Amino acid sequence: MDKAGTFHQPHWITKSSKAINPAAARVSAQIDRIAPRLPVIRRHLHQHPELSGAELATTAYLAKQLSDAKIPYLLGAGKRGIITGTAPAANSPAPVIALRADIDALPIAEENQISYRSKNNGVMHACGHDAHSAILLGTTLALHRAGKLPVAWRSIFQPAEETGCGAGEMVARGAVKGLQAILALHVDPTLPAGHVSITPGPQSAFCQDFVIEVRGKGGHGARPHNTIDPIAVAAQLVTLIYQAVPRQTDARDPVVVTIGMIQGGQAPNIIPNAVVMKGTIRSFDQAVSDHARQNIQRLCAGTARAFRARIAPVFDRLLQGVINDPYVTDICLKAARGLLGQHRVVTDRRPSMGAEDFADYPVPKCMMLLGTRSPREKITPLHTGTFSLDERALLVGVRIFVQILLEWPSKHHDLAGCRRA
Repeated sequence: MDKAGTFHQPHWITKSSKAINPAAARVSAQIDRIAPRLPVIRRHLHQHPELSGAELATTAYLAKQLSDAKIPYLLGAGKRGIITGTAPAANSPAPVIALRADIDALPIAEENQISYRSKNNGVMHACGHDAHSAILLGTTLALHRAGKLPVAWRSIFQPAEETGCGAGEMVARGAVKGLQAILALHVDPTLPAGHVSITPGPQSAFCQDFVIEVRGKGGHGARPHNTIDPIAVAAQLVTLIYQAVPRQTDARDPVVVTIGMIQGGQAPNIIPNAVVMKGTIRSFDQAVSDHARQNIQRLCAGTARAFRARIAPVFDRLLQGVINDPYVTDICLKAARGLLGQHRVVTDRRPSMGAEDFADYPVPKCMMLLGTRSPREKITPLHTGTFSLDERALLVGVRIFVQILLEWPSKHHDLAGCRRA
């Protein structure tokens, strides 16, 4: 859809209209029908972003589209998130494949001067979840209208990805019951629109957030000798963490520890009683993450003794890294290459130190990266107030999801051995 509001079919996917079987022909016709609505859906969601845990209006909007299409669904806990009913396959038994999109936004003020900019001050779809939801809704509508496929499928519109708890909520509601595999797309502004990255193995980092309270003894800023200055203690602790963790970790094992927040004090001449620090640990291996956590605990204990302060670190649960299953990834690769051509499918993308609770779905999985950068436009990074995307990528995302389901082996392949606890 251009600035004048006219939808243009991307040239990258013209070959997908050449249906090779009746099911593909039916789905292709329905995708053509839904295509002009994709930017409309995405722009509505973009204008009405909601933070993790508050996705009530977003859920209601998506649920209405499903209800109007007579697609059965189950609401998530607290009326946040949706799991559609499983659409049966043409023949039984057949694999059941889930498609997942996240629906929450970020506490970021939008800087883009566009007609559909966020109406919720300080909240923005700066991670592309509006696009993910539009793609999955379009896919769901097209598949439902097209009738039965060789495989069974369901859609999962997941809340609270940004806080790392939404996937677990949906699993508790039965999202993975009977599944053979689950698929997801994530927008990638570093890839040109019309391209996709599908790489087996690690995709995102193990993540563990933490809070450290440094408690000392407050007093007058002119007489620090009568106090235990928690700001000085916190500054020393940050320096120690940044120096010691990488120096005490095998250099062949990537690990990042970041302190993203420090709060303490109210006036320039008053030493406060306490300082609160918040940070995160990222790595590609659970043992490395555990080692970093143990180092931070040891550094807290040692610094507390050195300064006669009290330091209490509290660690959140470890969020697992996303690992693309080789068998599932191979199916996705073949489908994407047939749709877009070999040169538009990247297979050697390095994993991200970002975190994703997609890892919490305990079935074989594949997360693909969908290119969204417009030609001749500079990259607008995720999680920034200027993030934007080429809306032609929305239809590419729908076509990829559909093509994978159409080409999925109808004979059930036992992936039990590939599942992670």
